[in-house]
Amino acid sequence: MLLRVDPVDSFSGTFRVPSSKPETQRAILTGTLAEGTSRVYNDLRCDETETMKNACRAFGAQITEHDGFLEIQGIGGSFPAVGRVIQSRGSGLVFRIVTALASVQPSPVVVTGDATLRNRVMEPLLEALRELGADIESIVGENKAPIVNWARGLRGGTCRLPGDISSQFITAILFAAPLAENPVEIEVTGEVYSQSYIRQTLASLTDAGIKVTASDDMRHYRVEPSTYQAQDVVIHEDYTSASYLLAAAALFPGRTVLTNVYGDSMQGEFAIVPILEKLGVGITFDRANSSLTVDTPPDALRGDFEVDVSDCPNIVPTLAGLGAYVQGSLRLTGGRLTRFHKASRIEAMASELTRAGVDIEVLYDDGICDGFEVRGAQTYPGGVTLSSWGDHRIFMSLFVAGLRMQFANHFSGFEDVKLSFPTFMEEFSNAGVRTMAVEEVQATAEAVG
Repeated sequence: MLLRVDPVDSFSGTFRVPSSKPETQRAILTGTLAEGTSRVYNDLRCDETETMKNACRAFGAQITEHDGFLEIQGIGGSFPAVGRVIQSRGSGLVFRIVTALASVQPSPVVVTGDATLRNRVMEPLLEALRELGADIESIVGENKAPIVNWARGLRGGTCRLPGDISSQFITAILFAAPLAENPVEIEVTGEVYSQSYIRQTLASLTDAGIKVTASDDMRHYRVEPSTYQAQDVVIHEDYTSASYLLAAAALFPGRTVLTNVYGDSMQGEFAIVPILEKLGVGITFDRANSSLTVDTPPDALRGDFEVDVSDCPNIVPTLAGLGAYVQGSLRLTGGRLTRFHKASRIEAMASELTRAGVDIEVLYDDGICDGFEVRGAQTYPGGVTLSSWGDHRIFMSLFVAGLRMQFANHFSGFEDVKLSFPTFMEEFSNAGVRTMAVEEVQATAEAVG
């Protein structure tokens, strides 16, 4: 099935930003590993947080959903001695953290995932865990999912990880390290990308009573054996999800209000706010009412701009879609990490936007896809079929880009919004965006016609 999306002449109204997926996942983890009862308020309920909850239930946690909060009865580090298979589906974070935590539980665990996850890079994490004493075997023999962790424990010591593939490797070991026999030290080599996600992990661990330190340059970490403590956590907005609503608001003159926005965030993707301001879009926070107002003047999105996204990789697709309408140019660098995501996001967006007539060029650094430069136009014909490349963030970004085209487009992968933004269709429907699921043959007939 494909989704037909009609363009719109304006975009305005009041919309609710989803709560943070990474903050929810980290709070579920700390609650699981603590002894006693933790509560997670304003949590995000989507497929990927559900995957995390199911993994934590497999480790013995009792997680109950209430109206507006989760209640978690933690295991206090006492894992049940039952062999199991844990399904990570498409979540790299779940796979990596569960693989690390399986080292310190008393019976073997098989950790697997879907086709997209089985293609993702895992070797650096597996090697680092082996350095700390874990006994892990890749079932396919390529240091990729699925794996079996033989649960021989973590003795501690020093491990090494690259900083330019995934911050989730560091996060995974940081969560397991307090349960090791001895202190754990992590040495990171190369550039350290997505530092904001590591800072979120460090904050979650510290708030849960874990003794962890990090160097100023985020290249060295030390975790002492320590006990997770139960706590209550309030989850704030997700700026990656907010970026789609913010980009849509920036494409059309007028006023838009976003709710469930607190304004203070450790998320690197908060960068979407100053980026939009630089592009001429007015943004005002009302912290008393947990809202944000977007005022887009008719002369916004004009000029030549450059953005470094090394600490905000998840908004790379959003910026590509938005850049298609910058009257001038938008040059993005520092996005090399996105080639390890569900899809190679820069190449995916460049390929699909080119199909729609956008002038976009992929930028390479030492032969590695690192960014793009897009020279925008007022509008495009549309009337094309665009692929999500199996990545929900590609779909949502292309969806937004299509709103200002002249004719309806068709998109694949629309069902995957449930992974992180389950109310995506509802929010855009509230803005008057008309959509319809159609068979691929019908979409082809419409394009020919």
